[in-house]
Amino acid sequence: MSGSTAQGAMPMPMPATAASSVSSPSNISTNTPAIPAAVQSVGAGHVDGTNKGSNALIVVLLVSICAVALAIGLFITHAMGVWGSSDQTQTAQTSSAESVENDEQSDNSADSKGSSSKNRKKTDSGKDTSEDSEGADKSKSDTKKETGKESKPAVPVITSSQLSDIADSYSSSDVAVAALVIDDDTDAADATVAATTQAGTQFVAAGLYLPVYLAAQSNGDDNAKSQASVMMSDMDNGAGNAAAAALGGWSSVNSWASSNGYGNTTFNRDYGDVAASNAGYENYSSAKDATRMLAAVDAKGASDLMNVDIASEGVVIPSGMTVHAHRGQGIQNTWNYFAVVEAHGHKAAVSVVTQNQGQAVAAELMSKVLASVDSTLDQ
Repeated sequence: MSGSTAQGAMPMPMPATAASSVSSPSNISTNTPAIPAAVQSVGAGHVDGTNKGSNALIVVLLVSICAVALAIGLFITHAMGVWGSSDQTQTAQTSSAESVENDEQSDNSADSKGSSSKNRKKTDSGKDTSEDSEGADKSKSDTKKETGKESKPAVPVITSSQLSDIADSYSSSDVAVAALVIDDDTDAADATVAATTQAGTQFVAAGLYLPVYLAAQSNGDDNAKSQASVMMSDMDNGAGNAAAAALGGWSSVNSWASSNGYGNTTFNRDYGDVAASNAGYENYSSAKDATRMLAAVDAKGASDLMNVDIASEGVVIPSGMTVHAHRGQGIQNTWNYFAVVEAHGHKAAVSVVTQNQGQAVAAELMSKVLASVDSTLDQ
């Protein structure tokens, strides 16, 4: 190239005279650089190997310096935001927005889960509360039932010995007494009856209208039931005989008694038929059978039909005791009392049957039995 110095072809120095005589040749470019002093000191056409290595080293150093300067410049301009900042900022903003969005979604999810968990807990809590409430209500109900059972007065027990102590002081053969405490669970057919020695023995059943009434209620038509009710309320012999006839006769009454466990009860004549009694046709029952029949009548709500005033006949009734009674007398020198009594919140069925004792003894015996029963019901 013009004006350039090629390696290995150095220009020859011009003579001083020529240089001074020539002021400005036209064929020489004004752009020709001055020859370096180092080059002038070297002989024409000779290049040393050391100079070659030095030149190469200088070039490498210059390139390295330029590279370092370029790297420094790029770093400084990048740091100052001259280039690449927009994309980075946008990316950073996008990343930040995505991060915020993700955080919001995470928060919403957490809130949703928390809300769901809270609602579920609330529901579970409500359920638990409801179950606890139901459990508490149930527990209260059970406690109330148990408390009711515990607070209910215990059923008093009338004993055979207390009755025997009274009856045996009169007679061991012509007197029989039986009694039974009645409560809601009493089953007349299976009830255990307190009784004296003779309570299972047949006595003349004077004044015992109970088997006809119970048979009519079980097997009778409307006529039999109506007649039986009149018989009970008025101790009407005629109504009793009519009720028995409506049932099919006395054999039907006896069949009913046998089938219901009243084995000592048999009827062979009409009520009030003294002639038949004298001829050997008699009605029989026992104090035990009569007492269980009284309990059965009371279970049907019919004991209030029995309203004979036994106090007017000399029976002493304990204060506060209510007595619903029938009385039988006369035939075969009998005198009997059949009663449902109530005192101190309890009921009892009582039967006192006698023969050959007379009214005064029978009334006195009944008075003592009622006093003993009253004392037991007050326990």
